[in-house]
Formats: sequence, structure tokens, C-alpha cells
Amino acid sequence: MRRLSGQDGGFLSLELPEQPMQTMVLAKLAPGRSAPLTTGEVASLLAARLDLLPAFRLRVVGVPLGISHPVFVEDGSFDVAQHVRHAVVAEPGGDGELDRLCAELAARPLDRSRPLWQITLVDGLAGARQGLVLEIHHALMDGFATLTTLARIFSEPPSPDAVVWRPERVPNRLRLLGGGVWHQTRTLSRFPKLVALTNRRLGAVKERRATSDVAPPQAGVDTPLTAINQGFTAERRYARTSLSLEDVQLVKKAAGVTVNDVALAVVAGALRSYLEARGELPERPLVASVPVGMEGSAAAPRAMGNRFSRLVTSLATDVADPWERLLAISAVTQRAKEYLDVTGPELLPAWLEHAPPILAGPGVRRGQAARRTPGKAPSKLDVNVVISNVRGPSAPWHFGAAEVEEMYLSGPPNSGAGATFVVWDYAGRLLLAIMAFADSIDDPGELAAGLRCCLAELVQVAEGLAASI
Repeated sequence: MRRLSGQDGGFLSLELPEQPMQTMVLAKLAPGRSAPLTTGEVASLLAARLDLLPAFRLRVVGVPLGISHPVFVEDGSFDVAQHVRHAVVAEPGGDGELDRLCAELAARPLDRSRPLWQITLVDGLAGARQGLVLEIHHALMDGFATLTTLARIFSEPPSPDAVVWRPERVPNRLRLLGGGVWHQTRTLSRFPKLVALTNRRLGAVKERRATSDVAPPQAGVDTPLTAINQGFTAERRYARTSLSLEDVQLVKKAAGVTVNDVALAVVAGALRSYLEARGELPERPLVASVPVGMEGSAAAPRAMGNRFSRLVTSLATDVADPWERLLAISAVTQRAKEYLDVTGPELLPAWLEHAPPILAGPGVRRGQAARRTPGKAPSKLDVNVVISNVRGPSAPWHFGAAEVEEMYLSGPPNSGAGATFVVWDYAGRLLLAIMAFADSIDDPGELAAGLRCCLAELVQVAEGLAASI
């Protein structure tokens, strides 16, 4: 029996009927196999790797009264075949039909009576292709652990020595209550030190802000209320696109910024164009939350759990010129990273330990109700969008004998952030997926086209600068 961390449990508390909280991985498989995959083969290929996937057999069991975070138990009735689905997209099986299927799947919460994941084999795609859509609840893993999990599914061979698996009996109410009280008592004993530490570090950030010429936005204070933050339906919109990694590197070098800065600027340009076309561009710049892993590049692989913080930065959507916008985003984001170093990335997870379901659940519901209130003050909105940047493999992965041509990652929009953008480099290309509330983004395809257009604008400037040297 393993207790979920505050971050893990927080994603369960965030889940509402209109707010499913699973992440999604879309893999498009290249044709060329002697025969198409079947659901039985998918189940067998996953079953052979279950020893490498510790989260896939774990079921969530809540603590009575929600006084502490839930626990994981090895599901005694686990059957991998129950987690494999099949779908056939409508003709002609193009990108639009596949995107609509992904949006439909993202709108359905995963079954909490089983381990919180499922995979759907997709047939009917053009060019004799197949697809795999893997859904994993965010409570099981963050981006770092998801990358480890994907590598084990799509690149590592199964272990020749199977680990003996022993299902666990679900603990009774008394044991759950006793363990929950003990855990929360220990957590509360650390509360005074956490408050003192937080005050010291926030004080240090305040001092830096007072003397800084670049001020990162403050979540819930500087965030404008926009049309993309009206997310109140479970219906989803999904779109994806591919960007040239070579072009991104060209812009990065010419501007003296990071790949993440370029990704933020590309998203910012697309959002600015999208809102401007509808006459809804706010005067204040949009605010983005950027997840930041707590493990370095040399960290040992981790296949479950959440261990990340976030930085809050400006998308400079009030700046009309694309190049000036990129430089502004880079300057603010660099300062936001410095502030995060001062506060410490572990501070947010530490506070979440003090928010068991009995507190977190009602808080989430109150926040959602407040966002529905007409004339709500913009200061109640945390951020406008979430933008993640994940490092992917340099060579294509495989599922069985099939090569994975493309793979897209997407995260669940929630808490007023109407859309999530997940960018990652896969086999030499920069792939980007958009997942949004249907009442926040009516045409994600327009946003995807805007991403390509914004990058082209930046490339044009970068090429001009290179030619002038």
C-alpha cells in the first residue's frame, strides 16, 4: 500500500464531470506489417512489459472522509485486456477524423474502479495506417515518468525474467483511517517550518522584484480574463501539427534564446492571432504556466509519480512584432526561472501535501463555480494556458514490428486554463498537440495553422539577420 503524494492526489481532486484529468499519447504507426495489429496483440505486447510499468497495475483507494491522500494497491482483479479498446475512425480516415476521435476519448473520465489507464487501437486511417491512443491519469505520472513509461513500451524489449506479481487485498476502513490520521499528523507537524520557509523565500523574491527591470506576471493577479478561459464542458477540441526543428534551432541561434523560448513565442503568436481575429485580444499579455521538472537530465528513470513545479511567465501578446515578442518572452521567462530557483521547486509540492481531498475537492468545486459567475474579477483566474516542453527520442520508436511515425502528447486543460499545448522533439521533428475545452477554443485547427505561421515569421527575421552578418 503506497500513499499518493499531494501532487498525485491533487490531480484526482481536480477531476470533475467536465474536467477529466488524463494525459493522452497519440502514436501513428507506419504501414508495412504483414498484417495489421489486433487488440489481442496490443494486450500481449503490453503484458510482456508490465514488469517495467509499475503504475499500470495500481488501483486508487480513497481514505474515508477524505482526511488524507488516497493510496495505491496492486489490483487483485487486474486484466490487461480490460484496458485495451478498439475504434474505427470515419472515412476518409484523415487527420481531422483522428483528431475528433482523440477529442471524444479525452472527454471521458477513466474508470476509477480499475488502474487509471487505457489504450485504444485505431483502425480506418488513410494509407493503411493504424494508431494507438494511450490515456494515463495525471495522478499516476508527470511528464518525466510518462517519458520513461513510453520508452519502456515503445523501445525497450520485455524483461527475460518476469517479476513475481502479488495482488494486494484492499485495506479495510480502519486501516485506511488509521494510516490517514498518522500521515496527516506527521504532515501537520512540519507545517510551522513550511510557513517560515515560505515567508523567507517569498520575501527574497519580493526584494528581487523591487529592484528588477523585468517583472514576471503573478498568477491570479496579472492574468487577463479571455474567451479561451470559458471552459465549462467535458467536450474537447484537439489538434496537432509538426514544426521544423531545424527552423526552431535557426531562430534560437539568431535570437540568443532557448528552444523553450521559441516554443512559447510560437504559441503566443498563434494565440494573439486567434484572439485578434475575434476582436477579443486583451490589453494585458496572456499568462502561461510552464511545468518544470525537479529532476536533472542525469536522473535515474522514474515510471510513476508527480515531481514537478512550475514557472509562470508572460506570453507578451501585447507586443505586435513577432521578434520583439520573442525577446520579451525570453527576458521574462529567464527572470521567472531565477525566481523559481529562489523559492525552490520543492515548495509547491510541499504545500500540496497539506491539501487532502476533504479540503482540495471542495476548493476545486468552489473555484469552478466562481469562474461561472458573471462579472467575475480577472484576478480569480490563475493562468490562461499551460505550455509544456518535453525532450523526446532522437530516433523513431516501435510498437512490436511497427514503426511509430509520429507521436503527440497532450495534457488535460483545467482550472480555467482553457487549453494545453505540449511540445516535444520526436525523431528530428518538433511535434505539438493542443487539447482544449470545446467552449474555450472553437477551432484548434486555426491555432495549429497559426503556430506554423508564427514560426515562419520568426524564421524570416532570423534568415535576414544571418544574411546581414
